[in-house]
Amino acid sequence: MKIYDGHKLLVIMTVFMLLAVSGCAREKMSDNDNSENVQSQITQELSTPYPTSTPYPTSTPYPISNSTRPQESPTPKVDALFIYNRAVHSLRIEEYTDAVNSFTQVIKRLPDLAIAYKGRGGAYYYSERIDFAIEDLTLALSIDPNLGGAHMYLGMIYRDQGDMIKAKEYLNTAVELIHPIRERWEMEVAIKTLRDLKDKTLQ
Repeated sequence: MKIYDGHKLLVIMTVFMLLAVSGCAREKMSDNDNSENVQSQITQELSTPYPTSTPYPTSTPYPISNSTRPQESPTPKVDALFIYNRAVHSLRIEEYTDAVNSFTQVIKRLPDLAIAYKGRGGAYYYSERIDFAIEDLTLALSIDPNLGGAHMYLGMIYRDQGDMIKAKEYLNTAVELIHPIRERWEMEVAIKTLRDLKDKTLQ
């Protein structure tokens, strides 16, 4: 009976050992299979390039609406240029009040612009505001002594006041300094005034 029990126990232990060995073998094989599967997936992922997405076109960017961007205001020089041209036009068509106002706006923007003082001085002269004219024309020459138009207007003022010597001096200087093309209108006035002055002197 004891021998039989011992034999039975030995059989049971052998069965358990075989089951344990078999289980370990299966687990090892399963681990190897999982490892091989993971390695295979990594290899496949590395060997397969990622799909390249289509980039946004760089040559044709999205249009930017001008309404969303603030408009730049013109610089004082550009703004003054338009006003100056308008002032010169008013002076030539004998709209002297408009010319004075426009030249004044230019001076506020560019206080060292000699031609603006000359233009306003001319407008003052033709509107018979002589004191203001002399003040502006003198200031214009203090900024730019070679400003022929200022010499012209001062020569005309001296002529009107009867000082022919100074009038002739300023008018001769004006003819020498005024540009014959760029300032043709002033040149024509200066030459005509000087010619009339010489005619009066000869009489």
